[in-house]
Amino acid sequence: MYDSNSNSSESVRSNCPDCEGTLRVLRVIGGRASAEYWTMRCVRCGGIHLDIVDGRTPAPAPAA
Repeated sequence: MYDSNSNSSESVRSNCPDCEGTLRVLRVIGGRASAEYWTMRCVRCGGIHLDIVDGRTPAPAPAA
């Protein structure tokens, strides 16, 4: 989840809160005040999750 004291990707959820499956980044959208909205999909259950992270976090490449 979003951690205002961190600017690393460690603040981004990596496991699905529903089934504990791995989350893959689908899209990163820029927001206000250096925030970014990371849309992720669970590889196990297919759930979609959104995290808001510090925009200074290096964004990974979108999932294929």
